[in-house]
Amino acid sequence: MPEIRLTGAATLKAGEKKLVKAGDTEVLLIQLAETLVAVQPKCPHAGAPLEQGAICDNRLVCPWHMGVFALPSGDLLEPPPLNGLDTYAVRVEGADILLDPEPRQHHLPAPHQASNSRTFLLVGAGAAGITAAITLRNEGFEGHIVAVDPHPDEPIDRTQLSKQALAGKMPLDKTRLDSLEHFGVERIVASVTNFSTNPPEARLSNGATVAFDAALIATGGVPKRLDLPGADRAFTLRHSDDVKAILNVASPGKHAAVIGTSFIGLEAASALTQKGLRVTVIGNDNSLPFAGKFGDRIANAIVGLHEKNGVQFRIATETLAIAGQSLTLQSDGKAQEQLAADLVLFGVGVSPTLSFDHDLPLAEKGGGIAVDDTLRAAESVFVGGDIASVNGTRVEHWRLAEQHGALAARNMLGFNQHYTGVPFFWTFHFGKRFGYLGHASEWDEIVYDGDVEALTFLAFYIKDGKVAAVLSCGRDHDTASLAEPMRNRLPIAELRGHLQPMS
Repeated sequence: MPEIRLTGAATLKAGEKKLVKAGDTEVLLIQLAETLVAVQPKCPHAGAPLEQGAICDNRLVCPWHMGVFALPSGDLLEPPPLNGLDTYAVRVEGADILLDPEPRQHHLPAPHQASNSRTFLLVGAGAAGITAAITLRNEGFEGHIVAVDPHPDEPIDRTQLSKQALAGKMPLDKTRLDSLEHFGVERIVASVTNFSTNPPEARLSNGATVAFDAALIATGGVPKRLDLPGADRAFTLRHSDDVKAILNVASPGKHAAVIGTSFIGLEAASALTQKGLRVTVIGNDNSLPFAGKFGDRIANAIVGLHEKNGVQFRIATETLAIAGQSLTLQSDGKAQEQLAADLVLFGVGVSPTLSFDHDLPLAEKGGGIAVDDTLRAAESVFVGGDIASVNGTRVEHWRLAEQHGALAARNMLGFNQHYTGVPFFWTFHFGKRFGYLGHASEWDEIVYDGDVEALTFLAFYIKDGKVAAVLSCGRDHDTASLAEPMRNRLPIAELRGHLQPMS
């Protein structure tokens, strides 16, 4: 295709970005130290505007969900995207830029057929499973890959279920990721009933047995249900069918009761409110939602956002029973009362899905299977996602499961790599996205930058003089600027030095 001349466009300085239009094509120009790069302007994961991202060591970081791409190649380095960026041929001629508007597409790898005798088993076809399959093929593995999962909807973008899908803003078919079969994976809809390392094989609920040379176990989590009368009447939210079931009864004007103050619970409260339901959130402890994770000030701001939009909270209230369209509640030892509810949803967290016999080491605390930072649980057996307790720490989030899937795949091939990524998760409430970089189970102080109550801020969680985690809202570009520096534990003054001005 003929080049398009962009007159006077060659004015970018190193590290600067500029969105340009070449005919009908929008392109993002990025000036590296010695190279001008042209890439697609939106992240392939969720369409985030990459001009708001950050450039760190020839890496482009997505501002919404911290996907990372290599420059100038556009190759994917960190999920949640599953493929890299389209790039464009571009050159400078004087003060002008000449650009070929035909993209050099960065396609997913083509399907593979087994060409050697090795079999790799993926127990779980979710975020870790699909990422492992793609990574194995990208790294040249042409053997047999078998993925076993009882849920036919997997792999899906689970993060969207309690956010956009439940709010009716995203059709469920849009949450589906690329099929495993596209990568030459044998997909079996079944559960593993017994997993053995000696001999290396898995027995399935359909009666089959799969022998393997290497395996990744990433079965995810199962939603918890409180042990109370009528608990089976309440919904949980984990799979596409759960969303369908809830939406079948979630008509505008009805009343929904959310039992539990987990991230899923509060995201569901936001989504159902936006669908026109009245929502009451019931928590059985004395603290505000998210106070233990984010601190009291930010917890107050998030609860205030919900209350402003009509959500009601019953804190320090125990649910005693669910019967018909009514809940029996008791607050602080007071008399029991009834709360009418057209639908009830549990949002009390998840437990690691380990409902099969196995000979792997269990974590001493927090549940899950114990692994080191290579994710190895036994010879040629790796564990990732919600069930992986990495050196004693277990973090439940979809993006981390993707990171684990990529790392485990390389180590199944013998790379012996260690996890060096930065955990990141996001939660979404009434149009406000909160992004959390790092991990801080405890902190000495929180340093705020911006206006917490206006929900435009960075919060730095300091432990032993260094930043263990950063929480942001309304500061997407700043969060992207810190994603790469957070690989190192830095004092706050040094970390702040990595904040980049918008170009």
